[in-house]
Amino acid sequence: MELNDKEYIQRLEDRIYCLESIIQNVSEGVFFTDHECKISVFNPAKEKMEQINAEEVLGRMSWEPYSHSNIEVSEHKRVFDTHIPIINAYRPHAYVDDIPVYIYYSTRPVIKDGRVLGVYTVSRNETILRELLYDTIEHKRQLRPDRYLETDEPPLAKGTSFSFANMVGDSPAMKGLIKDAQTIAHIDTSILITGETGTGKEVLAQSIHNFGRENKKFVAINCAAIPESLVESILFGSVKGAYTGAADIIGLFQEAGDGTLFLDEINSMSITMQAKLLRALQENCVRPVGSLQEYPIKCRLISASNEEPDVLIREKRLRPDLFYRISGFCLQIPPLRERKEDIVELAWMFIYRYNQEFHKNIVKMSDDLVCRLRSCPWDGNTRELQHIIQNMLLRVPELSTELDSAYYPQYALSASKPPAQSKDGGEFREYLNTGDINTTVKQLQKDIITHRLIKNKWNISKTAKDLGVYRQNLLTRMNRLSIDKPGSRE
Repeated sequence: MELNDKEYIQRLEDRIYCLESIIQNVSEGVFFTDHECKISVFNPAKEKMEQINAEEVLGRMSWEPYSHSNIEVSEHKRVFDTHIPIINAYRPHAYVDDIPVYIYYSTRPVIKDGRVLGVYTVSRNETILRELLYDTIEHKRQLRPDRYLETDEPPLAKGTSFSFANMVGDSPAMKGLIKDAQTIAHIDTSILITGETGTGKEVLAQSIHNFGRENKKFVAINCAAIPESLVESILFGSVKGAYTGAADIIGLFQEAGDGTLFLDEINSMSITMQAKLLRALQENCVRPVGSLQEYPIKCRLISASNEEPDVLIREKRLRPDLFYRISGFCLQIPPLRERKEDIVELAWMFIYRYNQEFHKNIVKMSDDLVCRLRSCPWDGNTRELQHIIQNMLLRVPELSTELDSAYYPQYALSASKPPAQSKDGGEFREYLNTGDINTTVKQLQKDIITHRLIKNKWNISKTAKDLGVYRQNLLTRMNRLSIDKPGSRE
């Protein structure tokens, strides 16, 4: 079908309008100079990237807006004259207040019938790349729980199971945490992750590692699980004969290579070992136990603590100088009780996971269960929630499609039930009005110890520490007061 001149011109105008609209809205910076090397396109992304208004540069020669450039060094002029493109370059393409703005870019000539009609540059800086990557991952996280059934996950480092796409939570606190973690993930600085037990510190550490380092090693160790006498040799290595039973082993710092070493519960490390770790980090090298040879540290260190650093430092359980070394950047994971909007989504993640594992068919949670989940204090955080959902899915009949409070573990019902108190302190008044002080004191002790044991999930050592008594002393009192963990005598 042949077009008349008017129709042909209209089509050209429409096409030009569409192309200009595309150029104005793409996230990459677009910079075009015509056959005279004058700037005729400088899109909004380029304005943002270089902090220059298009009005200040349009119609000027390509090198004129830049104080660091002239006709002799102008890349657009060189590409125009030589017809040779510049592909995937990385250098400061502009300066903002004398600060270089590094840009990834390619500059190509537009050639027709042997003539150069102009030269264009398409560029991106790290900020735009990070934002695009964050938006992509955030969109994936926003998908419904079906994403946990996907089999086309990107490759993960050996020994890891999580990436940012797997992290669940739409609360502002969680979104901010993920964005901060992604921002720092590509920078070779030490990272300290803090958060209560069960908040997912290793999940975050793995996600940071897999954000561009999935081809590198991820080595993790829980410092609390290593006997004090072996910490140094496990971290730094040892040579045969260094001590009784010593063998030639490679320490974790060497094993991690140029990947990531994750030290979980670093707050459990003794002050003596902290001093040795500090020296290794200061010197940026490790010396195996019994050896005179030193090896450079190449890995990025991520540490985690389930206690606040300021408390540890104040109680002299963490050296301040070590804290400064391991916390080039700090990330704090808020407890689940402070982001209740994430509870239901996390519950669905575990439901989908255990639906597959236990061959169940849950597609709905009752309103009563949702209310109970949201009102629970979750002292054990995400790990406790996972445990509850796992127990419920094990108990629910195979053909059931709804999960409700009837399947809630009995022990959790009593543990999560807050102590009843009247507004006027009636429960305490009952103790004040007693006529038998010995029996009342005994009951009061029993109530305090039982309450603390429930809060600590019946962890004897932690409860003894909280109450300021020795572990054996607590066990003796529990025996005398007939305090037993529910189900322990069944």
